[in-house]
Amino acid sequence: MTEESDKSQEPRIVMVEASQSSSGDEINLIEILRLLMSSWRLIGGVTFLVVSVAVAYALLAPEVYRAEVLLAPVEEEKSQMASALGQFGGLANLAGIPIPADANKEQVLATLRSRKFIQHYIEEKNLLPVLFKEQWDSAKEEWKVESGNEPLTEEKAYIVFSEVMDVSEDKKTGLVTLSISWEDPELAAEWANELVRRLNEELQSKAIRNSQNRIGYIEKELAKTTVKDMKEVLYSLLESEKQKAMLANVNEEFALEVIDPAVAPELREKPNRTLIVTLGGFSGLSLGVFIVFMREFFKKLLNPIQAKASA
Repeated sequence: MTEESDKSQEPRIVMVEASQSSSGDEINLIEILRLLMSSWRLIGGVTFLVVSVAVAYALLAPEVYRAEVLLAPVEEEKSQMASALGQFGGLANLAGIPIPADANKEQVLATLRSRKFIQHYIEEKNLLPVLFKEQWDSAKEEWKVESGNEPLTEEKAYIVFSEVMDVSEDKKTGLVTLSISWEDPELAAEWANELVRRLNEELQSKAIRNSQNRIGYIEKELAKTTVKDMKEVLYSLLESEKQKAMLANVNEEFALEVIDPAVAPELREKPNRTLIVTLGGFSGLSLGVFIVFMREFFKKLLNPIQAKASA
């Protein structure tokens, strides 16, 4: 009988322990809520302080606008000419006549991002006073002489401009987007459109020069050769090269066709004031709760030490 009574008491002991654990969890939760409610002044003060800093930053941060121009690489006419030249490429190579390949889309975009192209644009537009306006005295039209200012270089100007310019390509459609992010929306749109125009002009001039050089070379080879078949090849190459030069002269959008030009944006890209204040409120609330918990932790940690010291 004794063993049976002992076994019957075991589940009762387990149930008592479970109820004690559940009661302890409820007590801990209630204590946490009481602790937070009693410390509402501290939590509210920390939250208000962090939100105030977030609001100040959101209001004082410079507004930046993003102007975009949508582009399509010009490939149709070039591919047709490349195909025409390809018919005579083998014979031309045997004759020692070089036929350089046209610039593809990757080369065009690389030129647009290149240090040489950007630095040349900055120099032509005299953008140093705009990019480094904190160091420029607009009234005296001279650079401010201060001990903390480092000398400006073309490399620094290129780095700053590269940070405000972005070139992205849609792999599915092949379309290219050039964007400029700047404090002045009118200036951002102007830079975006001008960069495309200057790139087309530069690549157009380069293509025309190359065609003229090849035409002159082919004409010299025509004057030298007496082989009839070779003359026919050279005449065909000469005709194709002249057509190519003509297309380069008449096509203003030589490398990139403007699908949608950049306009001055009305809505700013940043700062996102609503998001900044919201994140500031959440961060302040979390920081306030963390401070309360840490204060309570150190208080309980120091109480046994103080009790031992007094004993």
